[in-house]
Amino acid sequence: MAQSGPGGFTPVLEIPKPVYLLDESIRFRIGVNADLPIPEGVRSSCVLHWVRPDATAFDEQVPWPLDGDPTRSWRGGWGFGKERPEIGRYTVSFEFAGRRTAAQSFEVISDPFADRIAAHWIFTDTKSGGRAHTRSALLHVENKTGRKLRFAKPGLLGSEVWLEIKTFQPPAMATLPVPQQALLGPAEISGLSYDRLDWDNQSTWPMIEAADGGSVDRPVALGSAYPFREGQEYEVTIHTVLTVFAGERGDSDAGLFPLQLPVSATAHFRW
Repeated sequence: MAQSGPGGFTPVLEIPKPVYLLDESIRFRIGVNADLPIPEGVRSSCVLHWVRPDATAFDEQVPWPLDGDPTRSWRGGWGFGKERPEIGRYTVSFEFAGRRTAAQSFEVISDPFADRIAAHWIFTDTKSGGRAHTRSALLHVENKTGRKLRFAKPGLLGSEVWLEIKTFQPPAMATLPVPQQALLGPAEISGLSYDRLDWDNQSTWPMIEAADGGSVDRPVALGSAYPFREGQEYEVTIHTVLTVFAGERGDSDAGLFPLQLPVSATAHFRW
């Protein structure tokens, strides 16, 4: 929802669903619509106004996006950041250049799928003939929901895969995405124009399906994202967010989906 105003600028707040689970990655979209070039002097005026379930309020300064043309309209994902979600109702509104969206609310509830959707990374290490050395991470997902489970293929919008790599000689840190080309086929990369996955379009997205009681594995080659060096020591964290649907659109709890389930793991090894 957005509030119009003079000056050609309109703040935007889009909350995709009314209920989130405590364990999911709670995300919504904020942004600015602009009919005119946005001057630098107002770009620091983005503020997200929060009201917690206990009725306490706080304001969060939102930085201007670093990518894209800074004078044009933009949309971006936002969430709780360092604020730890609590069970209850939150109310938020977004302000830019002295204009503010209408307040919107969403509920955070305990996770009814906490022991029924299991997802984790498994680091694997294979050698061939004692020379070729391949390391990968296997995304392992188990379905105990009593229904069919579907999730967007890792690498798609909202389910990108990231590596955080710590080296020791010399000491350094790097954070970088696993390239889409290493995770998806060419048609899967170029064939989608949606900016959000939901019940209306999920049947057209590249999805992975797990039958009730079953499991699926999805490998990611670590070397596809970073030039690891033979004999060097590393600490690697791999992270993604699964965009998950369970059951069908007509189910009583369909409004909870898609779930945004964070999955990460860390390993320390010598390449």
